[in-house]
Amino acid sequence: MTARSSRTRRARLLVAPLALGLAAVGFTVTPTSAATPPSPPASGDAEADATAPGGGPLDLRKGAVFSQSNDPAGNEVVAYARAGNGRLTRIGSFSTDGTGSGGFEDSSNGVVLGRPMGEVSPNNNLQRGKRLFVTNAGSDTISVFKVLADKLRLVQVQDSGAEKPVSVTVNDGVLYVLNSNEVADGLVVPNCAPPNQSAVPSITGFTVGRGAKLEPIPGSTRKLSANSGCAQVSFNPSGTTLVVTERTAKVTGQAVGDEGVINTFQVEEDGTLGTRRIYDATSSGPFGFTFNKQGALLTSEQNDGLAGPGLGSAAGYRLAANGTLSPSGPSARNGGTDSCWFVVTDNGKYGYVSSFFGQGQISSYHVSPDGAVALDASEADEGNALPGSSDLSLSRKSDFLYSLNSFEGTIDAFAIGLNGLELIDRDAAHEPSEMAAPLGLAAS
Repeated sequence: MTARSSRTRRARLLVAPLALGLAAVGFTVTPTSAATPPSPPASGDAEADATAPGGGPLDLRKGAVFSQSNDPAGNEVVAYARAGNGRLTRIGSFSTDGTGSGGFEDSSNGVVLGRPMGEVSPNNNLQRGKRLFVTNAGSDTISVFKVLADKLRLVQVQDSGAEKPVSVTVNDGVLYVLNSNEVADGLVVPNCAPPNQSAVPSITGFTVGRGAKLEPIPGSTRKLSANSGCAQVSFNPSGTTLVVTERTAKVTGQAVGDEGVINTFQVEEDGTLGTRRIYDATSSGPFGFTFNKQGALLTSEQNDGLAGPGLGSAAGYRLAANGTLSPSGPSARNGGTDSCWFVVTDNGKYGYVSSFFGQGQISSYHVSPDGAVALDASEADEGNALPGSSDLSLSRKSDFLYSLNSFEGTIDAFAIGLNGLELIDRDAAHEPSEMAAPLGLAAS
């Protein structure tokens, strides 16, 4: 049986020159003391037998937030139950039976919540899913968990097909993983293999069968660009097109300083990929991306990262049924530095973008059905974000926004209101990391 024959197709950093610049100036980052949220968290680090504000037991299947440590001594997923008021209660940490890299991976969607038919988070294509897919960048594997009420159950560890898996996506019974093939770890090391290596970044596909069991798809591996700064792989909502961003790759005719491409592949009936199409991004450094309900592609843009203070931006594209891509409008600057992660609300009308450097910030955007974006608030977080603000994820119904800080190791919870984002909780999910190792965030 082919990957898609048993079901009908259905209609979510540093650039290479920047890394050299950081090394030249001796850039280092020391985690700071996290600011105190406006009110204390509701038992933010309690374990196991946590109860909801109304007295009933918390249930990971009803609302949760997950992130991975990326620890080279043994990777773990930390699991939080989400109460109705958005606050988090720590349920526990669960081994992936793999290892992390211990370094910053310059990527998005290293943790995905969903089921074989699609994703719940960070790309909110479905409302419910009980499988968690996690990349292990150190051991070159993918871990699959079943989400239970009070714990995660590891059901499979699968070889990723190459070195350094950093991003994963699932839709319509098919999973693809982005392997960066990076050979060194560190905050200032550009992600994805340099051109003098025999290995280059690649994507590899798997069928997702009964119980979310992964099986490699023969002939599915496709190579990307060398020294590309590969950042994310994701299916569009219908699962018919696979998209990959490469922050520092170039196409013929691109001007100096205008690096960055977006790749699209049509997904065949057997789960393999069709012709690779490569598009110049509207601005430099396309990184994390997501889709609205109409299937428009929404991307963050680094614009030279730390070397481009205040130049962070976002952009939108129309994605046609045949996989062709066209800009929905110009890029929209947000005043942040190194904008890297993008999520869109369940109704598709609003988006949030986090900027890693500078003071750290989360910006809000208005999103049109065709993907055109317009800045709403440069600092929607009202100054509560810190340097190192990375992965973002929204709760079910988009009432709450969660933000990982890869330096501090914290997860911030924001209530989404008419006047912006209100910080309601801050939890110490991971150990602070000068190398910004923690990665991935998925919520429900």
